[in-house]
Amino acid sequence: MAIADSITGRLLVGLVTVATSCAFVLFGYNNGVFSGIIVSPWFLETFDNPPAKKLAIISAIYNLGGFAGSLIAFFVGAPLGRRRTTLGGIVICIVGGIVQGVATRLGELIAGRVVCGVGVGLMTSTVGIWQAEITPSRSRGAFLSIQVGTLAGGLFLAQWINYGFHATSTRIAFAFPVCFQLVFALIAAALVLFVLPESPRWLVKQGRRDEAAGVITRLLGSKGTRDEVNERLAAIDAVVALEKESGSNRYAALFTMGPAQNFRRLAMACGVLIMHQLGGSNSVTYYLPTLTVTFLGVSHVESLWIAGLSSLASLIFALVPVLTIDRLGRRIFLWGGCIFQAIMLVIVAILLAEEDKHPAEKHTFGVAAVVFVFVFYCIYAATWLAPSWVYPTEVLPLQIRETGLAFGNVLYWLFQFMIVEITPVALANIGYKFYIVLAVFNVMGFVCVYFFLPETKGLTLEEMDYYFAQKYGFDVVAPRVEDTKEEAVVEHA
Repeated sequence: MAIADSITGRLLVGLVTVATSCAFVLFGYNNGVFSGIIVSPWFLETFDNPPAKKLAIISAIYNLGGFAGSLIAFFVGAPLGRRRTTLGGIVICIVGGIVQGVATRLGELIAGRVVCGVGVGLMTSTVGIWQAEITPSRSRGAFLSIQVGTLAGGLFLAQWINYGFHATSTRIAFAFPVCFQLVFALIAAALVLFVLPESPRWLVKQGRRDEAAGVITRLLGSKGTRDEVNERLAAIDAVVALEKESGSNRYAALFTMGPAQNFRRLAMACGVLIMHQLGGSNSVTYYLPTLTVTFLGVSHVESLWIAGLSSLASLIFALVPVLTIDRLGRRIFLWGGCIFQAIMLVIVAILLAEEDKHPAEKHTFGVAAVVFVFVFYCIYAATWLAPSWVYPTEVLPLQIRETGLAFGNVLYWLFQFMIVEITPVALANIGYKFYIVLAVFNVMGFVCVYFFLPETKGLTLEEMDYYFAQKYGFDVVAPRVEDTKEEAVVEHA
């Protein structure tokens, strides 16, 4: 532990970011890796050319695993804490990756896919909280955006590794892509086990104030003073006391108001995570290969290459919130993203409708549709990919932060599963009109974000409690903690 204790300040926050980002790399990687594997010659021969329905199950079952992992986090996240819950998810992912890598029967493969989903669900329900509770408020948005933005990195790796093996007909074309995720799981496991501390907020809530003081001292680094440590502990103590007015049962507290306005803030967090799915990102991703094959006349291999470009674009545009979110705030990304996503979806719908009316110009309208799908994907990566995960971790109060984010993740995975399942059916039955439906969802998202969600930029997590208490009529005074030399300002919705 002596070596771990010597890692303090910015380096410590950076290593927390590396470890927690691995969870989202695994999230993105598992989302994308099977799109290439299920068409590889070795896979098709070994697993007896499974029909389309079984292939759909193999891909979609991962989402049900993620749902199960989030549900487990709902019950165990609070008592286990951030470190142990995250480590549990990592171990489960490693087991799932190994099971998939050695699988020779379809049942084994599906089991491994489910297990991986459980591990990812556990981690994504936890690591955002851990990062938010350890990072200074002045840079919290950037670090959380880095963490979530690596989801695009995981998808990028999966797609291009698959492309690299597209001409290989041996087992390596299956085993290497599936097992490559173990690299990130092992890196995260080593950091969690040997370097990273527990969240001081969780430690205070458990009554372990001396340990919390030690973690805060490490986070402040050499420039921190005993007075600063005591100030931060006092602020967390005050919030714990304030939130106790909502009751001691963490499940009942989800649906109560009180000074901390727990249920109101839970609705905000869950609403953002649901809108992430209803915004259309997964539907657009699903249809991109079909668009390129249908309208550009490319081969299946070339369509995978073009789809890989979308993940590269996503990775690049995911840097936008990293660089700007702590200056611009969270709300502008969410409501602005809704507006521009809706516009792009309407344009795509119009182009596809016109293609039906003018079959002689099908190629021209198709190329234009592909271009605007790419623009949509870039907008999504720059606005909703990371900020939609940043906001829930910040807006939830300490008392229900673990259960609240896990509950939001349960809904997120369920809506993702629903979108993945209904997209091909909707496109087959109502065609371009489905994109109009998604555009309407984005307009509804704009209304909800613009008129009902407050800004969280610049506030410590404790100050959020006092903001809601004061806004809704409770006579409380927030203790000031100098997290930064700048003034923390609440921007009203």
